[in-house]
Amino acid sequence: MKTKFNIIIVILIGLLTQSCDPSYSVSIKNNSGAEIIVDAKLTEYFDPGLTTTFIADENNRLQFKVENGHEFHCGYTIGGLKDDLPFTDLRIYIVNDTVIARNRNEVLNLFDKNWLGNLKTPYTLTVE
Repeated sequence: MKTKFNIIIVILIGLLTQSCDPSYSVSIKNNSGAEIIVDAKLTEYFDPGLTTTFIADENNRLQFKVENGHEFHCGYTIGGLKDDLPFTDLRIYIVNDTVIARNRNEVLNLFDKNWLGNLKTPYTLTVE
């Protein structure tokens, strides 16, 4: 009887703590071999965390550096990235190249994808 009760308690706890929509991190990872500069037009979903202070200009644009081998946390999304995208216009300056995404769809296309072509979670934009 006690074992049945314990199993029921574990199942109830599992059901109560399970969320319908998981939360995923959104970040930019630099594997380019050199420092990169990111220039982004921010949305209300841009949130680098409590430890980072940022000041956007009057057009809601922000520039930040990401050192080689490091990752910059840009925010979180609940469920899909399309609704909670932290930026809508993105320019990434690499030593001999520039990556430009001028709208939401172009920005989404930069994020890492799995072998089926769907976005990987957590959402990471890797610069190589």
